[in-house]
Amino acid sequence: MTKFGKPRKSNLVVLIVLALMAVLPGFVSGQARPALEMQHRLEGISEDEKAVLETLFILSQEIEEMDREQQDITREMEALREEVKAVAEKIENRQRDYENKLDILKRVLVSYQRNGPASYLSIILRADSLSSFLRSINIIKDLVRNTRELLDRLEQDWKRLMAERESLADKIALLETKEEDLKEAMAKKRQLREEQEAYLNSLKEEGDHYRELLTNLQDMWDMIKELVSDIINEFNRIIGEGKFPMEELDLKFSLLGIRGTIREETLNSVYRENSNLDEIVFHFYPGRAEIEIPEKQLVLAGTFSIEEGRVLKFVAEEGSFYGMKLEQASLDELFRDGYLSIDFGAFSDVSLQSVKICDGYLEFTVKPF
Repeated sequence: MTKFGKPRKSNLVVLIVLALMAVLPGFVSGQARPALEMQHRLEGISEDEKAVLETLFILSQEIEEMDREQQDITREMEALREEVKAVAEKIENRQRDYENKLDILKRVLVSYQRNGPASYLSIILRADSLSSFLRSINIIKDLVRNTRELLDRLEQDWKRLMAERESLADKIALLETKEEDLKEAMAKKRQLREEQEAYLNSLKEEGDHYRELLTNLQDMWDMIKELVSDIINEFNRIIGEGKFPMEELDLKFSLLGIRGTIREETLNSVYRENSNLDEIVFHFYPGRAEIEIPEKQLVLAGTFSIEEGRVLKFVAEEGSFYGMKLEQASLDELFRDGYLSIDFGAFSDVSLQSVKICDGYLEFTVKPF
């Protein structure tokens, strides 16, 4: 075959790879360019612009929180409506069963009244042997016992029916309360939006400029929420796979237990060497921990708490994004899908007793099982 004939399989692979190399960089850069432009735009604003933008961003965070609260209340209301429906159906079935048993009891009592005590006495007296006498006694005892059991069951069913009706009333009252909460949340969200728009309008000719900056900031914030979720999963995976060197824990044994340390530079190094995501940097100060994503200008500060006896969980108490304050609701939103944590189960079977944040390191004590 000539060189102009059908290309070989290996040549096809090369052509495909070259084509992908030609197309993908442009595609990737096209995707990344808007984010970089937004980032550069935010990095270049003045302190005065930042002050105005922070006010707008705080309002945006509050609006976003009210939106989440509204969605949560709506979901709770839907679940309550399903519960109300289920309880109502249960009451209907219980009422039907109760009425059936009541009808049976009525028929038994009518029969008893028609025959009277004398009839049962004559049955006993007609017995012609001891075994017949005992059998008659047992029949009457069974009848009396069954009647008593039926009465007891009716009483229990009535009590359950009343309890379920009370439960239904409580759920309906709770549903009505939730409906009021929803109205308040929607009204507050409308008020916040009006305040934000009024503030933007007060800026007059600069209003459009700040609207654009606010849009950029909100878009970056949406991106950072996804990134933080990915970083948390990545960090937890790295720790869970035992990438943190055991010898770096600097364990010391005593009569009171085992004491160890986790140094910030070791955590930073372990993450950097085992992840392809944006770098996170740990800073430990006395009584305070900071986690920073430098490239995205996100700083989170807080403490560590002990969970389930073996997990150190980072609890964010404050933070900033491009130098602008993050509200508590926004901090909670960053960790909605999970927390950044150090699971000691990856190292050994231990029980954490205490944790202390010191200058440059975490100090912990454990009690071995």
